[in-house]
Amino acid sequence: MDQFSSDQVQVPDAVVSIAFDKAWGFIEKDPLLAHNLKAVLHRRLRTYLECSIRKGERNTLTLANEAIRNLRAELAPSTEQ
Repeated sequence: MDQFSSDQVQVPDAVVSIAFDKAWGFIEKDPLLAHNLKAVLHRRLRTYLECSIRKGERNTLTLANEAIRNLRAELAPSTEQ
């Protein structure tokens, strides 16, 4: 059973990693998000990706796009971070 649990964790981690790379390529050049600290952007991006994974999404492009939308919605109104 431990091996099965380990496999379940590894697959989403790989998917999150691929989606993270796709999203980060856009985020690091996005003028709307540029004022935020990289550490904050990394942390929030990963959180959004993991949340979507838990909901069952596995398509890396969909994951990346959804995370970017959520990140922009969260951080766009705030200009003092």
